[in-house]
Amino acid sequence: MKLKILSVRLYGIPVGTLHQITDGKMRFEYVEDAKHALSLSMPLDQKRHGNMPCEKYFGGLLPESVDARKIIGRMFDANPNNTFALLKAIGADCAGAVSFHPPDDPIQSDELREITVEPLSEQELEKHIRELPQKPLFVGVDGLRLSLAGVQEKAAICLVNSEICIPMDGTPTTHILKPAIKNYDASVQNEFLCLKTAERLGLTVPKVEIRRAGAELYLLVERYDRRSDGSRIHRLHQEDFCQAMGMREKYQRYGGPSHKDCFDLLFRSSQPAVDRNRLIQIAVFNFLIGNADAHGKNFAVLYDVHGKVKLAPFYDILCTQAYEQLTSDMCMKIGEHYNFKDVTADDWKLLSEQIDFSLPIIRKTAAEMSDRITTELIEESFCQMLCFE
Repeated sequence: MKLKILSVRLYGIPVGTLHQITDGKMRFEYVEDAKHALSLSMPLDQKRHGNMPCEKYFGGLLPESVDARKIIGRMFDANPNNTFALLKAIGADCAGAVSFHPPDDPIQSDELREITVEPLSEQELEKHIRELPQKPLFVGVDGLRLSLAGVQEKAAICLVNSEICIPMDGTPTTHILKPAIKNYDASVQNEFLCLKTAERLGLTVPKVEIRRAGAELYLLVERYDRRSDGSRIHRLHQEDFCQAMGMREKYQRYGGPSHKDCFDLLFRSSQPAVDRNRLIQIAVFNFLIGNADAHGKNFAVLYDVHGKVKLAPFYDILCTQAYEQLTSDMCMKIGEHYNFKDVTADDWKLLSEQIDFSLPIIRKTAAEMSDRITTELIEESFCQMLCFE
């Protein structure tokens, strides 16, 4: 059979090959000297992985929006439903430290890759933001080939000397730019305040700021899967919970992760007690602020250089209940219920049993957050009003 092959690289170094055969299915094979696994769902001691594990992990690197996939497909003459074809088109920079290349592409470690960027003027950036529906992820701008998961319109860029720049010559991106979500008033401010309030309460979140390009307001989020020392940008490997568990669905009611699945996954962390405690904190926080969109792709694990994992900073935190058109059903049940309004003390008790977690600690966490959350939110809101005056 005719084979199509991509070199899969971790930190810029080949870790394996992704093959597509003529029926469209994929398989992945680790190279003999691979030192780190791509995913908890694709262990290194199993050298070859078939189509379903490939779809669940590699497919999770791509945009979820059907429209975005169709546009990218047209731009690169690729089948929008074909994971291999899309990664070939836009897989040069993905979440974590993984990237995709033609087999004969020169090998260059991230440790040796110099920062090469093209600064954007405010007018250019405003234009690119307005064109995001037609050019998802800024793909095609100055030859940009990168991928981000999720449904929301966004782009990955480099921030150099506080300037927004387009990465060149394989330079990894450093930040994610998220403009206002159409038909959802003040979504930029909403997410900013939720993230900053979480930070004030002691949760680990990325650094964020609100910026403006002309008439376009946007949230600038520092990537926690990147590290810069001034002369180099280093990728840090990560994967979301769905990828780590080998799941395609992100919503529990359709077969995606439950709270129990998420807490069980963290038994594989290098610091399980710490990370499970952090996870209950964000579960309580999301409930208190009315974030119904805390699904399996909105949590991730981060790898160190030895391949050990720990819970990544929390991201994509939004008060979804601020919008009447959005559901009150959460992505993961608390006890027996999905809907915020139906959850009782008995549901929290059941959850504690399901995840094997101390109920008194859950109660203490909820009480402390309930006491502080409104004060911290108001203080952060006031600070931001002063900044924009």
